Amino acid sequence: MKKWTEQQVIDSLIEASIAYPALDAKTYARWSTGKEIPSITTIINVFGSWREALHAAGLSSIRPYYSDQEILAFIKEASERLHPFHSNSYREWAKAKHGPSLTLINLRFGSWSRALEEAHIEMTRSICMTEERIINALLEASDVLPRLTTQTYSIWAQENGHPTVATIARKYGSWVDALTCLDIAPPRRKWVEEDVLDALRQAQRELPSLSIIHYRKWAEGRSVPSTSTINALFGSWTSAVQCLKRSRVSIS
Repeated sequence: MKKWTEQQVIDSLIEASIAYPALDAKTYARWSTGKEIPSITTIINVFGSWREALHAAGLSSIRPYYSDQEILAFIKEASERLHPFHSNSYREWAKAKHGPSLTLINLRFGSWSRALEEAHIEMTRSICMTEERIINALLEASDVLPRLTTQTYSIWAQENGHPTVATIARKYGSWVDALTCLDIAPPRRKWVEEDVLDALRQAQRELPSLSIIHYRKWAEGRSVPSTSTINALFGSWTSAVQCLKRSRVSIS
């Protein structure tokens, strides 16, 4: 049985949401039938729950739907307002405006440069081609490499004639910024149950109440396990909290 990564699960959810903006588990199960993509069972095993998977993918049960024309109009507006205008500056602008993401654009039109052509936006061909090669290489690498690091990418890129890490870093400022531009998360730390309990203890000391909502907000910007990781390790948030209580009793 194929082992799917978190990023592959997220990519499948985003792809499904293009066809079904109001994406629920039943719709996804029907859409995924006969396709070589993660199943509902796999999604729940990876993220702990359907809701957590949607949250990780940046989706909600009912999310805005953008037609092709709406996406192109949004890109056109961005090209007129942003100086310089490129995929990275667009990504930040779209995030602030809650507009179509770069990942959605690539999935809908096939590539960033193709979307620019459809929007009748002219750019220097050499710049556009370099950027397009980088985007395609990173998206492909995120699919085929179990862990997308500078080391694994460098070997893979050399074997397949793709842009180097140095080229990518020059274009986007850094390797991490390039991954962020395409919403490709860098490799995550492998958390274990004790890491979760340590984080819960710390959160409990600093929070008025240890709820999943309070923890999620508290965890932002911290190097601690996410709620999806907690659900995956313990089965549910409630089970993790109960385990924390038991561990305190055993210590005392």
